[in-house]
Amino acid sequence: MKKLMNMTLIAAAAALLSGCAGAAFNRVSLTANRHITIGQELIDLQTAHEKGVINDTEYAEAKKQVLNYAKQVGGINIDADN
Repeated sequence: MKKLMNMTLIAAAAALLSGCAGAAFNRVSLTANRHITIGQELIDLQTAHEKGVINDTEYAEAKKQVLNYAKQVGGINIDADN
């Protein structure tokens, strides 16, 4: 009887542990693809600036980064100072 109880406990422990360990390896990975145009990103920056979410310096730097990125990936000839 004691042997049967021990075997039952071992089986239950094994089932619980394998379920937990299995869950760690069965994680779902989600990837969100962001398809925002350069123009939309510039509009969003301007809106944030107008609403006071970002200051003049932050706006200028973010706009410069967006335009520099556009130049690098698309070969777009944009003057980042405007």
